[in-house]
Amino acid sequence: MSMESFEQNDNELTSTFPVKIRKVPKSLEDIVRITKFNKSEIRLLYKGFKQECPSGAVTERDFQTIYSHFFPHGNCRDYTNYLFRVLDRRKRMYFTFEDYIQALSILVRGDIKEKLQWVFRFYDISDNGKLTKQTIETILRSIYDLLGPNSCIHQPLTDATIEKHSACIFEKLDFHNAGSINFDDFENYCLQDAQLLNSISLLSNTAI
Repeated sequence: MSMESFEQNDNELTSTFPVKIRKVPKSLEDIVRITKFNKSEIRLLYKGFKQECPSGAVTERDFQTIYSHFFPHGNCRDYTNYLFRVLDRRKRMYFTFEDYIQALSILVRGDIKEKLQWVFRFYDISDNGKLTKQTIETILRSIYDLLGPNSCIHQPLTDATIEKHSACIFEKLDFHNAGSINFDDFENYCLQDAQLLNSISLLSNTAI
């Protein structure tokens, strides 16, 4: 079966994207093969994707607009920038349904190593295979900004609060005191920390 049933009205859609980047997904069978979703789940996910992204391609600006609807009290600019970087795997300045559903498949149905690899790539904003206290602080700050002033935080949110939180996390991860950690260090620590694994599972289920 092809994706024709999803695309019957595609020619009638107006789009702000140039025609050359309007993307029709692979066949349904192809997407089943590259993800851990069944055909019914893919159809449902595609319907939701098309409602938000009728052109079939999502730019960073569009992604930010979508997130602003879900977090109206926060500033989603930095968070969506970092998340978009992971979704735009091929560095085309947009991502498609295929990119989206492969990431979602990892976060929802992937094994723990696949999830940890995804989370590590999300935090690795320098794309150099290493995490530092500064990169962790940058991501944490973007998450706090995303949640906004109405988030449930038990202490006043200041620069010092964020710095203290990120330093605490990094101190646990950098058990070699090297000043940076690679994926192996990250994985080894996470697999020994049940609470952190639960947090990662929660993040995985709500990230996108």
